[in-house]
Amino acid sequence: MFKIFEIAANIFLYINFILFLLRFNKENKAFKIYTIYLGIIVAVQISLKTFVYFGYENLVLSHAYFCGQFIILSLFYLELLKEKYQRQIIKWNLGITMTVVITSFLLNPSSLFNYNPIEILFTSITLIVYSTFHFYNMLSNKKEFYYINCGVLIYLFGSTVTFLPRNLHYKFDVSYYNVLELLNIVLYNVYLIFIFMEWFKLNSKKVNEE
Repeated sequence: MFKIFEIAANIFLYINFILFLLRFNKENKAFKIYTIYLGIIVAVQISLKTFVYFGYENLVLSHAYFCGQFIILSLFYLELLKEKYQRQIIKWNLGITMTVVITSFLLNPSSLFNYNPIEILFTSITLIVYSTFHFYNMLSNKKEFYYINCGVLIYLFGSTVTFLPRNLHYKFDVSYYNVLELLNIVLYNVYLIFIFMEWFKLNSKKVNEE
């Protein structure tokens, strides 16, 4: 079951990246930043598969995923959010969160080869806050990147719950880890479907305007 969802996620991810890339020069800055985000996720995904193929430990790449996602999506929301206090929170939090994460690795270097709960919690929760800000703003403004924002909120909330206890599988039965893996990949597929819905909505609107 997991393998089916994993294959589906890879297909959805590559398709979404190609579709967004095709519209890259035609869209606004927020769209371009999000396309770069998809590109980074594709690069991390390919790197993960490469590490596995050659028999290397790939957990170290999880940090590129979490930190890369945090930085690029922070810039994405910095472009979307117009309220001054919200933008200030993002700017300050970029520095604070990355400082906390880097410090956690310096204090505990072995966490480079495991899931880092501090990294997961700080990077994910702050993005959930930004997503909530955007939902609040959309109550009185146009619903820009509505589906992507839905996907971000659903996936990050769920993935935070599934990633935080990952290291516990060393103490408990491996089936515990497998359940977390399956739940995460299902949520990831849902997120990717929301991304496609956003592209479809945008593309349909452009076609009608032409």
